[in-house]
Amino acid sequence: MTNRVRVMMAAAFALIASALFVFSPPIAQNQAYHSFADARTIWGIPNFWNVVSNLPFAIVGLLGLWQLRSAVDRVLFSGVLLTFFGSAYYHLAPSDAHLVWDRLPMTIVFMALLTSVVTPETDSRSRRVLLSLFVACGAASVLWWIFTNDLRPYVLVQFGPLIILIPALWLVNNSRYLAVALVFYALAKLAEFYDRAIFAGLPISGHAAKHLLAALATYFILRWRLKVTGHTAKDLAVVS
Repeated sequence: MTNRVRVMMAAAFALIASALFVFSPPIAQNQAYHSFADARTIWGIPNFWNVVSNLPFAIVGLLGLWQLRSAVDRVLFSGVLLTFFGSAYYHLAPSDAHLVWDRLPMTIVFMALLTSVVTPETDSRSRRVLLSLFVACGAASVLWWIFTNDLRPYVLVQFGPLIILIPALWLVNNSRYLAVALVFYALAKLAEFYDRAIFAGLPISGHAAKHLLAALATYFILRWRLKVTGHTAKDLAVVS
């Protein structure tokens, strides 16, 4: 990916961010968000399946930390691992106060992934500077929501990177893994939206399915990072 392309993508991102704040009113957290289709308590654990369905995040996070050593990758897969803890904690007793700890790790994942896509593998200094900036922006988006009840910055952090990731599929190496990750993430958001409809016809709720699909997305991000960083077929077999 050339510097010119990076500048163009950054400009597009900035333009959309500006449009979001100029033309969109503040987005408040809908309290119905905390009401899930499957609220069963099993073995004394409330919202059992919404809690335990986060376990794959822990597996992928630990695998990433075991296999990869760069600063960006360590932050990325620490975020995946922390998503397990934050999401499980939130689903034990869903509320805005607990949702903070669900969203913070996810911003780490979004921003570290964005860093890994837009910066050259060989420019470690730029990667670390940009990583620090992006992760700080991600955390700030959650803090903004806490103090203003306005989700616009968080929406931008979650969906804004797609502006860069989708065109990057034609520009980065081994992008087929990223493409699969994006497909699974899109399916995860659909499952979240149809939480009750899915639970009405299947023994699993849409929200629990969302966790499994999103974890699969992080697994294919791991496969991409292993391939890009030159790991051997033996290393890849560990996570295959």
